[in-house]
Amino acid sequence: MARATRYHVVNKIAHGGMAEIFLALQLGAENFQKAVVLKRILPALAADPSFVRMLVDEAHIASRLNHSNLVQVLDLGKASDQYFLVLEYVDGWSLAQTIRRAQQAKLKLPMPLALYVVGALCRGLAYVHTRTTSKGKPLGIVHRDVTPQNVLLSREGEVKLADFGIAKAVGKSEKSATGVIKGKFAYMSPEQSLGAQLDARSDLFSVGTLLYLLTTGRKPFDGTTDLDVILQVRRARFVKPSSIAKDFNPDVERFIARALRVNLSRRWQSAEQMADRIDNILVKLGQPSGPAPLKRWLETLSARDGAKSPAEFSGASDPSIAIELGSLDLELVEVAPEVREDEDLAGTAIEPSRTRQEGTAHNAPTRADAERAAMLAWASRGAPPDQSAAAGSASPAAPTLRVRFKRWVLRTTIKLVVATALLGTAAYLVRPHLPVWLGRHMYAWLRHLPPPLGSGEAPP
Repeated sequence: MARATRYHVVNKIAHGGMAEIFLALQLGAENFQKAVVLKRILPALAADPSFVRMLVDEAHIASRLNHSNLVQVLDLGKASDQYFLVLEYVDGWSLAQTIRRAQQAKLKLPMPLALYVVGALCRGLAYVHTRTTSKGKPLGIVHRDVTPQNVLLSREGEVKLADFGIAKAVGKSEKSATGVIKGKFAYMSPEQSLGAQLDARSDLFSVGTLLYLLTTGRKPFDGTTDLDVILQVRRARFVKPSSIAKDFNPDVERFIARALRVNLSRRWQSAEQMADRIDNILVKLGQPSGPAPLKRWLETLSARDGAKSPAEFSGASDPSIAIELGSLDLELVEVAPEVREDEDLAGTAIEPSRTRQEGTAHNAPTRADAERAAMLAWASRGAPPDQSAAAGSASPAAPTLRVRFKRWVLRTTIKLVVATALLGTAAYLVRPHLPVWLGRHMYAWLRHLPPPLGSGEAPP
């Protein structure tokens, strides 16, 4: 018989295009209560069996990740045909919320604390990137969405990376309630913006982007349109931090420059390598960093703007939630995976992109999704997007071998024509300066050439 766990929903924390987030209390015997987060798959996605099956497999993989710098996936349950992920509740704010609040309160995040946040993030990624199956086969997990929205700061100064569950099951979470979340492209790696095969170093590029933002207050890659941002990311050209902030630490600037390199072999090769380097920089700085200083800084920020965490609003249940959920009291029945072999689960972990652009009757891509996909294809091919194709498909088909061969022939022909024209022009210009004997041989050779076709002249 399937195990059931009871939850009482308190408040809705967030609502997006893929899921809704609720603060809830896990209930047990003798009035046991524990704050957790419930992430509900939207009905349009829950109706897709292939999506649900992949989510179940991803949830079981995520449940194996147990690190102090990762938000823990506690359970996957089902109530009244609705699927819920049960996550560890982090009493605090996302890094995106913290940055926005600090800018409004005009309170700067000190360099040591910025380095501490990124160092903790690197430790969590180092753990994820090196996970293996019970038989020693690498799981090959790449987060793909290391952004300020997915980095959580607790009121106790803890740093945790979130969204290894549903976001990974769908490739990457780009949608919002009204369409598509803006700004995600700014944190991609060049290879991710091209749709290329990714490894752990893609996440490391995103970490460099985060550190640039935390230490300068600006994104390294920004623009008026998504296409502008994509093209900047591909080139990975950015303003030096020392040109933005006075007396910028040169060690940190070199660290960022290495993280934001297009060439994978010249980039940082592992998250652990990055974390060790950050520790060395912090030692040289000799200034306070860690959970306790970050906790005090967050308290100072809260004293200025009066912001409260979701747990401080948990005094009463929100009655409007019951309309959507049917009841505030849920009994989640455990969802068992159909596949339990480590090798099959590892395949699920390293191949989430196969459903990244798939559309179904219940999860059809919006026009905004299609246009953004077309722009991404434009950036990768160097050709303008086909608006009619974008309106009908969220992912343009890859060119066939025949098409690629035709393109190669066309490019080669153009190059030969240009080279011939240049050589002919050069020969004409230097002809008067050639020695007589050389000119005589050249004219004799030209007279023996066959006439052009269609000229009507007989060959010599």
